Amino acid sequence: MKMSEDTINSIAQLLPQTNTTPNTSTIEHQRDYSVEELAFAANTTVRNIRAYQDRGVLPPPALQGRKGVYNNSHLSRLRLIANLLDRGYTLSSIRELISALEEGIGLSEVLGIESALNSPWTNEAATTIGMTELVKMFGTKLTPSAIKTAHDLGLFSISGTELRVSSMSTLKVAEELCATGIPLDELLDILRMMRGNVQRVANEFVKLVSRHVLEPYAEQKIPPPEELPKIAALIWKLRPLAEKVVDAELGRSMEIAASQFLADTLESIMDDLPKDSPYKR
Repeated sequence: MKMSEDTINSIAQLLPQTNTTPNTSTIEHQRDYSVEELAFAANTTVRNIRAYQDRGVLPPPALQGRKGVYNNSHLSRLRLIANLLDRGYTLSSIRELISALEEGIGLSEVLGIESALNSPWTNEAATTIGMTELVKMFGTKLTPSAIKTAHDLGLFSISGTELRVSSMSTLKVAEELCATGIPLDELLDILRMMRGNVQRVANEFVKLVSRHVLEPYAEQKIPPPEELPKIAALIWKLRPLAEKVVDAELGRSMEIAASQFLADTLESIMDDLPKDSPYKR
């Protein structure tokens, strides 16, 4: 099976795109999963996992006694499968793609690239909380429109009276800001706007990988085996570099915004002071 340019670009675009990035020292932490835990972490079902194993696109688990144990490589593979399915690939074509890669370079190299492309860009695990806890956090600011917007933005999914929160740290930041009097709806509007801008930046970073790392191999069945560890290392390196750039630019932008808007407010306050005030200019 030839890996066309479109296929290579599609795989490059599987880089997770979120508004946070991890420290590289935490990325390679291994953990074991039961099939139920793996399904939860991959946002899929146990039935799907069984089906993927039967179709040959997901490796079987290791056995500890009579119990099957999965690991991070299975989670990375499930994310790869989900992303390719979303892009219109069938399970048969995914199996052929993975088989071609494995045949040419071996499973360990394949999993190295899969892990670089599909591992989470945050070390924060999803958390399940009750709706009552969400109400306690935001009180009357938790309007029906705010709940819908937060759900649409992927901050949480709802199942009955429970919520699966994708980033509890983001939710806690929103809680602190709302406690100062800022409406939750307006905070979510800012988050929606920020998502659009950050997404554009993430897309450009991914295009860099696609254009300068993967496209040179577009005419080959697979990249040379000795090149794959270098490609994976470069993708891992992209993560902290992207974080530094975003942090630096956000700091610069916040400084400009604070100077522009808060200085205007301070000047207005100074102008309203009594003429004999010692603080009057």
